Amino acid sequence: MNVTKKIAYVNLTWRFSLSVALLLVCATVSSAWAQEASEYVRFIEGESQWQGELQTAIVTFANEEGVELNLVAAVHLGERDYYAGLNDYFISQDLVLYELVAEADQIPVADGAADSSLLGYIQQAMANFLQVAFQLNEIDYAQPNFLHADLTPSQLEALMASKNESFLSMFLNLAMAQMAQQSAGSDEPLSTFNMLSVLRAMNAEDQNAAFKYLFAAELGRSGGVIVDAEFEDQLTILGDRNRAALRVLAEVLQDPNNRSISIFYGAAHMPGIERAIRADMGFSRRELRWVPAWTIP
Repeated sequence: MNVTKKIAYVNLTWRFSLSVALLLVCATVSSAWAQEASEYVRFIEGESQWQGELQTAIVTFANEEGVELNLVAAVHLGERDYYAGLNDYFISQDLVLYELVAEADQIPVADGAADSSLLGYIQQAMANFLQVAFQLNEIDYAQPNFLHADLTPSQLEALMASKNESFLSMFLNLAMAQMAQQSAGSDEPLSTFNMLSVLRAMNAEDQNAAFKYLFAAELGRSGGVIVDAEFEDQLTILGDRNRAALRVLAEVLQDPNNRSISIFYGAAHMPGIERAIRADMGFSRRELRWVPAWTIP
């Protein structure tokens, strides 16, 4: 390989690694806590190289009144069939409380314009690179049973400002938490995404399958970036948004006609939401099922 091509490889690897790092922080942060926490995203290895399946969980809970509450974990990039299946599933629910930092009446249009934020741009670019779909372009948020259960942009901005918090400081804090966890002798598996694996993927016969494999394996890697419940609670992007969803849930539970409710949030949020509904709302886990989000190749 000549010098020019080597430099191009290093530059591409750096840009791709940075994009993945940013996206993983926003999509796969998980929280370690002591009480029987459910796993919400996992990767199943295939039989051959660059084969596997990324899966997300739908975990069903119930309370003494017989209300069924489903935590529907999401990854923001996936196969179109994955999102089509979720659309069909949501029709069966009385209410779907959904995640989206937007005004309550700002409903994404399926196959319309994607999120125009920096994160949205990165996610859309990654979707194009990996030849998968972007959640905001596929999920039908106009369904009549959909109810916004997240912060608005101004609320998010105000909360972060009150804590002197930025997305950069959040990223750094999470990185430091991960390093501390590894220094403590954690048994969590090492990241599958590194310079060597990227170079191997670049030289693979099917580059698309190779990169999808690396990205899916990292999304499904147990632990990902691990923070404890107290630290999670302090982060606006996790704790405050979870509280917003839980406030809406408490309100809709007042209506006895709401018997089947889903919370549709990123997998990163689900351990904290599960902790709250079990400890404070009297829900207990009944069932877990896995939904294929990516199948590689």
